[in-house]
Amino acid sequence: MTTYSPSIDTSPADPGMYGLLAEFHDPQALVNAANVLRKNGYYRWDCYSPFPIHGLDKAMGLKFSPLPVVVFSVATLACVGALALAWFCNAFDYPLIVSGKPYWGFGPHMFVAFPATVLASVVTTFYATFIFCKLPVFRHPLFTSERFRRVTDDGFFIAVEARDAKFDLTATAALLNAAGAQAIEEVRD
Repeated sequence: MTTYSPSIDTSPADPGMYGLLAEFHDPQALVNAANVLRKNGYYRWDCYSPFPIHGLDKAMGLKFSPLPVVVFSVATLACVGALALAWFCNAFDYPLIVSGKPYWGFGPHMFVAFPATVLASVVTTFYATFIFCKLPVFRHPLFTSERFRRVTDDGFFIAVEARDAKFDLTATAALLNAAGAQAIEEVRD
């Protein structure tokens, strides 16, 4: 464990300061540090890992995502819309009597409703994810850190933003050190 000392004097009014980046040695240390930050009242921070970590969402205090509700709603509307279009075309607009069968039946029209539902779900998931995650992000201050490049391989990181109300350079660094950070560095924009 390394101790951190600020390289320059930064105040909350420093426009170039993005925050602190702390590296942890394993996933459990990252989960423990996330618990520490949440319990200490920080709210502008995020965890980065090369793979999903069980329990990290709960440790971060993340809320339920609205994505499943949005996707389910649009998929239901697409299914109902496809079935309504099939009913309108076959039973109302241009009814055909074939072998005395009814004008409209549910079974044969599921071949239209199912692909419409799947297509609507896929397209909604793609665009809603972009909207909810505020993507695309072409430039982010963390991308300038050499240490952060390990996040896609074997690095576990927490970035605490300087715009957090509780952010104080030395106090936040001390808290991250106490939480078990291997290394801490300042990230500047």
